[in-house]
Amino acid sequence: MTKVLVVNNYPAKDRAGALERCLTGNGAEVAAIEWRESSAARFDSFDGVVLSGSPEMMTAPRTREKFQGEAQAILDSHAPILGICFGHQLMAHAFGAEVVKDTKHVLDMVKTTILVDDPLFEGLPKSLTLLESRYEVVRTVPDRFTLLARSETSAIAAMRHRARGLYGVQFHPERFTAANPDGDRVVANFLGLLK
Repeated sequence: MTKVLVVNNYPAKDRAGALERCLTGNGAEVAAIEWRESSAARFDSFDGVVLSGSPEMMTAPRTREKFQGEAQAILDSHAPILGICFGHQLMAHAFGAEVVKDTKHVLDMVKTTILVDDPLFEGLPKSLTLLESRYEVVRTVPDRFTLLARSETSAIAAMRHRARGLYGVQFHPERFTAANPDGDRVVANFLGLLK
């Protein structure tokens, strides 16, 4: 069974529950840690790592300092990593990209367009409906990353490192619905990359 580590970036321990359930529902064996426990060695002891969302704002210097250990673990680890929302922003920041406040808060299912064929979106149409819940966005694609998707509200909705198994998605794939199930397939596809 694929062993996945969930890094919970939320202040409350139970906030990453939907993410854990989505992963286990797709056949993964899941362990969870708090963000402060992040290290490359911990990440590398799993088949893959998923970084959760968070209400923290990457534009705040205090947040960047608080999550510096996790950012360093992203840089130093050899494990495949999927960064979700804040995790996506943290990954971008770790690789030198700027995260900025958006003009408005987004909390909605939005149309997302796949720009590049990639295993993360295998079996999915070019236009997806996925939940975004955020105040900030990644301004530019980091060096050595490829832009994979954009949405109605995010210019950088998904990205992939060109040499490592690192993915960032601005949307929340774990918050899929029966009417909009695309996110569940995205998670299943990430897990498929770990086998």
